[in-house]
Parts: sequence; structure tokens; C-alpha cells
Amino acid sequence: MLIALLLAFLTLGVTKAQAFIIEGSRPVGITFGQTARVNILNTGDRGFIIEGGKFLDSDGNVIAEFRGTIDPGKTMSFDLNGDTLARRVEIHVVIEGPVPHLKGALISLEVFNNADGRTTVFLGGPDT
Repeated sequence: MLIALLLAFLTLGVTKAQAFIIEGSRPVGITFGQTARVNILNTGDRGFIIEGGKFLDSDGNVIAEFRGTIDPGKTMSFDLNGDTLARRVEIHVVIEGPVPHLKGALISLEVFNNADGRTTVFLGGPDT
């Protein structure tokens, strides 16, 4: 009985995930000719897994999903190209991973023009 409880507890700990909502879920607009890019830097000393990264619209519908493993000191980017959308949408990003592995993640969101690469929106620090 004790072994079963211990295994149940360990399984719960492994499957538990936490979510980061970039910048308190402030939405940004994206339209044709623009790309929204999530940049994630792993400042920790262990690799971590992005299990359920999502671009959501203003109604909470999933527009696109992403996942990956980010090694210490490495950056990974995930894009949502506005040319794939039927119309302008307000988006926000949710990133999930196993606890506590997202500790040390520095996350930013930028929107840039596809034609010239000019950034039009950047959310990345505690004051932005």
C-alpha cells in the first residue's frame, strides 16, 4: 500500500505542469504581412521542455502550438506567421512545462513585419 501511494505521488509530480502567460496575457495584434515570435532563453543549468506552447486568439482558441527542448544557455524561437491567418487577430501566448524545469526561462514576444523585419511590438521585460 505504501509503495502504491509513493508511486502515485511521484507520478503526480512528473505530470504536473505550470504555465507562463507572457506579460500577464496582454494581447497583441497580428495581421497579414507580420510574424509573431516567441523567444525563450534558458538561463538555468539544466535543459527544460516546452510541452504545451500555444498562440491563442482573444477567445482562447488555439491558433498554433509549439514544443521543444531548450538546453542551458540556448535560445529557441517559435513563429506564428500572420500570412497563415484569415484576418487580423489579437493573440497571447501560454507556455507550459514540467515543474520546476521552466525556472530560469527568459521569455519575450515580438511582432515584426515580414517584408523588412522591422519590429512593431516587443514584450519582454518586467516593465514592458
